[in-house]
Amino acid sequence: MIHAASLKQQAASDLGLFEFGDDPFAENFARLVQALNSDGELSEQGIQLSKAEILRLLRNRLELKTWLTDHPEIRDEPIARPIFLMGLPRSGTTFLQNLFDHDDGLRLLRTWETLRPCPPPAADPASVAPRIEAADRFLNRWRRDVENFDATHLMDVTGPDECAHIMSMGFTQAGFQNYAKVPSYFDWLLRAADFRAAYRLHKTLLQLLQWRAPTRRWVLKYPNHMLAVADIRAVYPDAISVVTHRDPVQTLASLCALTEQYRAARYDTDDRTALGREMLHFVEAHIDRFMAYRDTVDDDGIIDVDYYRLAADPVSTVAEIYDRTGMAMPNMVRDRLASWTEANPKGRRGRHDYRLADYGLEAEQVGAVFADYRRRFGVKRES
Repeated sequence: MIHAASLKQQAASDLGLFEFGDDPFAENFARLVQALNSDGELSEQGIQLSKAEILRLLRNRLELKTWLTDHPEIRDEPIARPIFLMGLPRSGTTFLQNLFDHDDGLRLLRTWETLRPCPPPAADPASVAPRIEAADRFLNRWRRDVENFDATHLMDVTGPDECAHIMSMGFTQAGFQNYAKVPSYFDWLLRAADFRAAYRLHKTLLQLLQWRAPTRRWVLKYPNHMLAVADIRAVYPDAISVVTHRDPVQTLASLCALTEQYRAARYDTDDRTALGREMLHFVEAHIDRFMAYRDTVDDDGIIDVDYYRLAADPVSTVAEIYDRTGMAMPNMVRDRLASWTEANPKGRRGRHDYRLADYGLEAEQVGAVFADYRRRFGVKRES
């Protein structure tokens, strides 16, 4: 069993810090722990992995709280016109993020700093090297535990990372469902979680990471941002959302296979049909929340991107995104993009094979569920 109160006490004890006090994310945390204990039978290794993950997140929160108490001016850091990359899971958001990473004038999250944000890198440069080493050990454990890890996710220690670990610090992370059997937690997030508070925490983390460093425009990637575009807009009124669109039938099949691989390290038993139902609901929820927002709000800060055009002609597609976000793509960046895409063709890190039928789902039936979404955004069916 995982005990929420004892983990909070241990995190505080490990750091020699006071406990959380009034915690706006306490219920998020309680719901996650409850789901971990009840929705699926974690193996002994799964329990230990989950505890270690939770302790890391709790320690990060406590360290952040200390830095903000000692340096309240961190909250004055401006986060101007951030760009949020989002889309259905497995719809090319990681690829797009890596394209933006070739512009030194932009600021992206780094894997090593999302795993441990404190101390602020510019305030303590000496802390960077050991944090990179720790992140390397962390990723190597994932490579050990997750079959074909590098083929399923383009992730490097010093490379760009998504916002998942930041959202996890407030336990408002839909992606917990992808490596743990926690459907009740996911449903609670959709029904009752305060995403606005989560994005206020998100902004505070960006301010901390930016503090005492040159100010650059942030480019932030996380597929599950689709669930909370209204909340992002409330916290970041001048944000730009760049949304990739790919056939949901294909993204669902890929997500099922990825989830199965990720969960294997935490569970001894597997029900592929149940997993298929969970992931169908997961993808449906993203589409429903996103389309509901688009139906009710005329938001000119959203840029829709066709996944297939991005894959076929990444340089010109990204150049158009630059233009629509009010930036000019430097020629040097254009050259870098062309060289990188040529050197990193699809499948370079290995194959990621998957079949929807393996998870009790039929392509035609699933395709009908997503028909309105495909029509709305002109998304073609993918074989």
